[in-house]
Amino acid sequence: MDGLPDRGRAREARANDRTVLEAARDVFAARGFDAPTSAIAQRAGVGVGTIYRRYRSKDELVHALRLLALDDVTTIATEVARERPPFAVGRFMTRHLEEAASPLATTFGLLLPTSAEIDAAADRLRDALEALIALDLARGLVPEDYSSGEIMITLSHLRPHLAVGRERAVELNLRQLDLYLAGLGEIAAGRAAQRGTPLTWDEWVTFNSTT
Repeated sequence: MDGLPDRGRAREARANDRTVLEAARDVFAARGFDAPTSAIAQRAGVGVGTIYRRYRSKDELVHALRLLALDDVTTIATEVARERPPFAVGRFMTRHLEEAASPLATTFGLLLPTSAEIDAAADRLRDALEALIALDLARGLVPEDYSSGEIMITLSHLRPHLAVGRERAVELNLRQLDLYLAGLGEIAAGRAAQRGTPLTWDEWVTFNSTT
């Protein structure tokens, strides 16, 4: 016997990889994209060489971080759709604001071109969000033209950089969400008007990618 079986090694590798990515997310949130890899390694509790063996450049690290962010949001949306709560979009946004660690998930895309992996992950997220919208459309809880792109851009507005602790930031974010959802309900019920046309998914993807 020489250590973990193959499946155990794979699980351990995935766990270690997530630890590095979460450390990178936290360091970039605090210090910006120019933060040194050594700071990420220190936060993750690994050597710098460990990071470079997995990610040959900072661009590769950010690419993986973008995939993680998209996959995590998709997981939340999929779980909420399965639950079929009374207000699916509201439940999804609440969970996202409670569980998201930083406001950077939608800004990393501006630093790097897209890729086939990123595009596929974005498509999965779009499909998961549209399933939530379909649930609420059937109940008259969102406007007829409400879009998956609007969900994502709203979340970016609801998660600004705040010079407060995480608990207070989440409290403030959820308070703003309550105001947003109340307005959404008024528009869906025809008691309030909305200007302009919906943000499309392609527009949202463009906001978060370079060409």
